[in-house]
Amino acid sequence: MKKIFRTVLAGVTLMSALALGGCGSSDVAMVVNDVEIPQGVMNYYINYGKDYLTSYGIDVTDPEEGAQYMSLIEEQGVDIVTEIAVIRSLAADHDITVDSAALADSLATEKSYFETDEAWQEWLTSYEVSEDDVEWILEYQLLSDALYKDISSDLTLSDEEVATIYNADPESYDTYKYAHILIAPDGEDTAAWDTALSTAQSAIDQINSGTATFEALASQYNPDSTSATGGDLGQYITKNASPYVEEFSTAAFSLTEIGQITAEPVKTSFGYHIIKLLDMTTGVDAARPVIEEEQLGEERFSRYSAAVEEAMNNVTITKDYQRRYAITADDTTADTDDATDDTTDDNTDGTPEGDNTTGTTTGDGTAAQQ
Repeated sequence: MKKIFRTVLAGVTLMSALALGGCGSSDVAMVVNDVEIPQGVMNYYINYGKDYLTSYGIDVTDPEEGAQYMSLIEEQGVDIVTEIAVIRSLAADHDITVDSAALADSLATEKSYFETDEAWQEWLTSYEVSEDDVEWILEYQLLSDALYKDISSDLTLSDEEVATIYNADPESYDTYKYAHILIAPDGEDTAAWDTALSTAQSAIDQINSGTATFEALASQYNPDSTSATGGDLGQYITKNASPYVEEFSTAAFSLTEIGQITAEPVKTSFGYHIIKLLDMTTGVDAARPVIEEEQLGEERFSRYSAAVEEAMNNVTITKDYQRRYAITADDTTADTDDATDDTTDDNTDGTPEGDNTTGTTTGDGTAAQQ
């Protein structure tokens, strides 16, 4: 087996798998610290692992090697959902709850990555999860973030300390978010570029006169994925770390008011852009969370990790997971000795070690695949 397995499920979040697409079960797969883990949540991590390995050309349906991989995927999935349940129970101990509006926003964000509701439903079916299972995972993520902050709430910087750091380099902390309309030339000749320029100028005139909206024109002209977002480029950036080409960045950072658009089309190698400032966060107060995390993040994470580790050492499992893909030691002969070494040696990335001989096994020593 290849060493990539060690990182298959480590740190997996819902967002990372949604970039790949209900039939989830309401059955309880495990009960850990009185937290009921839905079977659909376990299905999610198993199916994510399968997709991840398949993207590397690994055939998880192979009777021998595939069975070993599926056993390891499932075992790491059990480790992950156990830790998730522990974190949820810790959050409850700290009287932390999730605001229903925040949860609804998170779910809406996830669904927005799919072009249609039909595509969303197809993804739910393919991952064997329900929308409730998705909400359960999203709720965990919000609880985890809140717990992280609560455990280290006493670790702060003074106003003077924050101001000193910010004032030394404000362009590293002030953030800006943009949208664009891109008029790409239909060819490389001068005439094609002249036509694109004329179209871009016309678009600016329509926006300024109110005969068309920026968002509608972005949907009409943009050749990239931003055609579906009204031109929204989707990220906050700083002047010191802009991912955009120089011409675009210079024009974008010249905008000073939210909602303002560039007065003239901006030429880059991609075509002519009309840029809109969607949002910005500036000043010491807005920068405080980023500065504090930069300065105190390591200590905060250390506290959080210690609290989770202690809770994991005292975990109570009242309903264990019934393995579907477990294999016995009889099946892991010489070929899998190397595989076990690959998943356990030099394990410095914090992922669960892959001992593929543990867990529930079938009576005949074959892969228990449902």
